[in-house]
Amino acid sequence: MAPMSAVRLFCTSVVIGEKTLSKEESHHLVGVLRAKPGRSLVLFDGVGTEASATLLRIERRTAVVRVASLAHRDFELDHRVTLAVAVGKQTRHAYMIEKCTELGVRAVWPLIAERSVTHPGVTAIDKWRRRAIEAVRQSGRAWVPEIRSVQTLADVVGRAPGFAADAYCDVNTGGKPIRAFFDEARAQCDVLLLVGPEGGWSDHERNEARAKGLEPVLLGPTTLRTETAAVAVCAGAASACRFSAGA
Repeated sequence: MAPMSAVRLFCTSVVIGEKTLSKEESHHLVGVLRAKPGRSLVLFDGVGTEASATLLRIERRTAVVRVASLAHRDFELDHRVTLAVAVGKQTRHAYMIEKCTELGVRAVWPLIAERSVTHPGVTAIDKWRRRAIEAVRQSGRAWVPEIRSVQTLADVVGRAPGFAADAYCDVNTGGKPIRAFFDEARAQCDVLLLVGPEGGWSDHERNEARAKGLEPVLLGPTTLRTETAAVAVCAGAASACRFSAGA
């Protein structure tokens, strides 16, 4: 894809006027990109607001910018996908969050399943949130996915009634293809999809999901790694959805 003409940076509470960037974004702008005063910028707050800005000055390696105008962008896809993903190796989970963010995911909820092998702490969650911001910056999105703290399957399926459509990804269960799931879900809605661990869901977990009304969906004829399955779900959502005018 063609590179963006302006540098994109994450900034909460974007308003007209002067704004001091965070340590992380200042480092990216000044330390990595070697930007000088006068450089054009685009700030995004992660919830749809974007701002045209200019780098004013650098104070002790902290960037101070001037915001000239604000605009709002709708969510990039018709279906706002929340993925509850069983945690595997933390490096793979970080990769998965990056790629799913690029593809338009709305939220990623780390899930501890019966066959999960790792239990990430606060530090890992914070790193994943930062990885999501970096992926939004790179991909040109206006929305940063919500990365929640670790949840159990009971936590996740208990929240399923708040979604317009929900399902869990499984193999050899007679479920509908993922594309059919998205085609049947109405546009502009929130959907919840669960992705299991490397060893698959246990029978108890399948029964727990079904008891809350979740049905299985299929991603293809082969057995996928957890991070591959998560990316496949997001790719399916992107292929099935129309793109908003602001994307």
